[in-house]
Amino acid sequence: MNGMSDDVRPIDSDVKRVLVENHREFLGFLQRRVGRRDVAEDILQEAFARGFEKLESLRDGEAAIPWFYRTLRNAT
Repeated sequence: MNGMSDDVRPIDSDVKRVLVENHREFLGFLQRRVGRRDVAEDILQEAFARGFEKLESLRDGEAAIPWFYRTLRNAT
C-alpha cells in the first residue's frame, strides 16, 4: 500500500476551497458571458461538479483559478 486512502488528497481540499471562495467572481464572469444569472448559475453548478471530478487533471504547479476559468469558458 502507498499509505494513501480513498479519502480526498489534501491538495484537492485546498483547490476546492479556493474554487468555492471564488464562487462570486466565477458567477459574475459567466453572467457577463451569457447575459442571464439563472443560466450562469446552472453552468457554474455543472462546472463545479465536473471540475471537482477532474481535479487530478490539474497539472502540478498550475493555478486552480485559471484552470477553472478555462473550464467555464469551455462550458459557454
